[in-house]
Amino acid sequence: MELKTLRYFCVLAEELHFGRAASRLHISQPPLSRQIANLEDELGIVLFDRSQRRVELTPAGELFLRHSHTVLNGVKDAVHAVRQAGRGEIGHLSIGFFLGATYTLMPDILGSFRAHSPNVKLRLQDMGLPEVPEALVQGSIDVGFLRPPITHQAISTELLLREPVVAALPETHRFARSRRLKLADLADEPFVTFTPSRSVLYSQIMSACHDAGFQPYVVQEIRRPETIIGLVAAGVGIALVAASAQTRAGKGVVFKKVSGLPMAEIAVAWRRSDESPLLKSFLRTARHAMKGAR
Repeated sequence: MELKTLRYFCVLAEELHFGRAASRLHISQPPLSRQIANLEDELGIVLFDRSQRRVELTPAGELFLRHSHTVLNGVKDAVHAVRQAGRGEIGHLSIGFFLGATYTLMPDILGSFRAHSPNVKLRLQDMGLPEVPEALVQGSIDVGFLRPPITHQAISTELLLREPVVAALPETHRFARSRRLKLADLADEPFVTFTPSRSVLYSQIMSACHDAGFQPYVVQEIRRPETIIGLVAAGVGIALVAASAQTRAGKGVVFKKVSGLPMAEIAVAWRRSDESPLLKSFLRTARHAMKGAR
């Protein structure tokens, strides 16, 4: 039994007239009559009562019509779903991210992607920076936001955002009213820093300080950026952080531009072997969203 035969049957059941049904199907009447007769022979049941004046469905025909509509609608839905999947508009996508990404690019990217693909179910996982590439390799996430560089051969990355690194100072600090600082100006200051093993930015900042002629005096190493800002406000020390940290700072902290510091970068990363339409759709959205944001 072919889907075409079911469609012929449904059209005739709706029209209850062979001529009108044939015209609607863009075929002549004899082929339609043969298709219906063959269908009845295959089923071993009469679906239509035929007379010279009218065509009516039998009780068996009415039952078969309901099931035929179910089958045809199911096929229609399946075709629609497959096409959506092929365009990356449905499915599940697991995204790993570190806290800094939530204050910069994630709102724009996720907002755009939800608007474009509302039927995609997103699973968001808050991670430390070292965990993002590990989760990608293990397959527990499909895409991640992290700070480059990443050298793992199984992972591809694309830079999305660059922002300055700035100095976070207590508002009572002697440099609080300075318009611009040099990195060497901070040589004698106590530093609150990220935990080295959990921050790509840490090694970049340490390298910049070395180039400026000093080794920072670190009084505290912290895992979470918001805790660093809190300790700066409390006067524990100063910190060098991505400029986006200003969006989550409370009272008691000022931020200053410092020459000689690197740029803080955020990239999107994915498994090099992943060719799924859903991933490609997300990456397109990410590129477009960040291009608009810039």
